[in-house]
Amino acid sequence: MSGITSLEPPKRQSLDRAAADSLRRAILTGAIAPGSRLTEARLAEQFMLSRGTVRAALQRLVSEGLVIQRPYSGWDVLTLTIQDAWELSTLRASLEALAGRLVAEKISDTERAVVMGAYGQLAQATEKGGGEDLVQADMNLHQAIVGLSGHRRLSEQYGLIANQLRLYIASSNKLAPTMERVRERHLALIEPLLAGNAAAAEAAFRDHAIRSGEEIIEHLSLSAAN
Repeated sequence: MSGITSLEPPKRQSLDRAAADSLRRAILTGAIAPGSRLTEARLAEQFMLSRGTVRAALQRLVSEGLVIQRPYSGWDVLTLTIQDAWELSTLRASLEALAGRLVAEKISDTERAVVMGAYGQLAQATEKGGGEDLVQADMNLHQAIVGLSGHRRLSEQYGLIANQLRLYIASSNKLAPTMERVRERHLALIEPLLAGNAAAAEAAFRDHAIRSGEEIIEHLSLSAAN
């Protein structure tokens, strides 16, 4: 289980929640690699917690889609498959396309400033070479737009797949030929939204999600063939 020694010990709060937070952070930053096997006994020793508490923490991550429980064999960190990439890209396309349309229909100067601020953070992250800062900035931009939609149930559904999308976005950004391309794609994504063109914003968000999904699927297909 690579990277397990880098886990931070849980801080004062619900112990299973604290352990889940530490594991989540390690998974999302790549300190624990996709496909790694997690064992209750080793984690309990690392965190100095009971196996029952560790099991509860792992169940939290199962509910978020970051960890898979294997009957009679343990727990594995999610590795994106072709099916995962297709499901996430198509679901993301539907959710974000709706958010883009809703925001564009009513966007105010204050909301434009929020979107441009989030885009500015993404642009800064690309200038620093990407990495975890870019993944966070990318996710922040998309979550800001979903939040601005004013659609509570849409935001709730998006939140259910947010951590899986972080892994997905990390994979997508790694496949971009340059950091400039990442900036260009996101600027093209938000331009119709900022202009208040609802139909074009809806199409832009749908196309962005589907295109990134196709690129990940192609990469996974080539990797499987080699």
